[in-house]
Amino acid sequence: MKDKIKKFAVLGHPISHSLSPQIHFLFAKEFSINLEYKKFDIKENNLLERIESLKDEGYFGLNITLPLKYSVFQICDELSERASFCKSVNTITFLKNKIIGDSTDGRGLISDLKNKNVLIKGISILLIGAGGAANGGIYDLIQSRPEKIYIINRTYTKAIEMKKYWELFAKKNQVSLEVIDLNFLFSKNLSSQYNFDLIINATSSSLTSQDSPIPENTFNFLNKNGNCYDMMYGSETPFMRDAYKKTDLVYDGIGMLIEQAATSFNIWHQLQPSTKNIEVALKDL
Repeated sequence: MKDKIKKFAVLGHPISHSLSPQIHFLFAKEFSINLEYKKFDIKENNLLERIESLKDEGYFGLNITLPLKYSVFQICDELSERASFCKSVNTITFLKNKIIGDSTDGRGLISDLKNKNVLIKGISILLIGAGGAANGGIYDLIQSRPEKIYIINRTYTKAIEMKKYWELFAKKNQVSLEVIDLNFLFSKNLSSQYNFDLIINATSSSLTSQDSPIPENTFNFLNKNGNCYDMMYGSETPFMRDAYKKTDLVYDGIGMLIEQAATSFNIWHQLQPSTKNIEVALKDL
């Protein structure tokens, strides 16, 4: 008798570009799981209604992408500690008529960095952005015990707010947080003051601008053998373009997407899929 189909979906706006269905189908194939995975373009004004509808239709779980992660965080019945801290949900499980929320983005980021031999413990990180993506990743960055995380954001006050929010958690993990004024970078030569082992772009600026979210001279503060990572994927971003002028150790976020999906898959199926050849397989689809 054929196994009952397990139903999943990803929600976002826009959603046509999402690779989540292909990734989860590849994971399911490894374990011969009979799986259905759809994508739905959903706006915030009817979010709860649509999620409740999908729950009633027998969906087992949902992935959530931009711009809905904070809105979903607000409507979950239960949250993981990570999702509660990050105020972001990208993975829903329907269990006993409840909406259970978790966030796998940070774990996806750390796993992908490890795959690229970028180890976080004891290093100095520049984190660009103070929005949802930055807050979704910083929990796991802090838990990985870098020496220091510098936060920089177009709106300086938002970076200050982010530092204040995460300061106690960082202190418990013996991580130092500091905010850099973006305007200060434009006007001063700070090469002696700052040295970064890893620069992470957690902004979506490439969707609306042809300019990098940081001035080009920022990459002068990158240490020898330092790495640059953009959470966006699909094409070379302005951030990556400028980073390549300084180093070849530049990566986009496709690996993070795959690894966070693997964590979601594990939450739903209690199975750990291999991610080794997924990026190549996606290109062949």
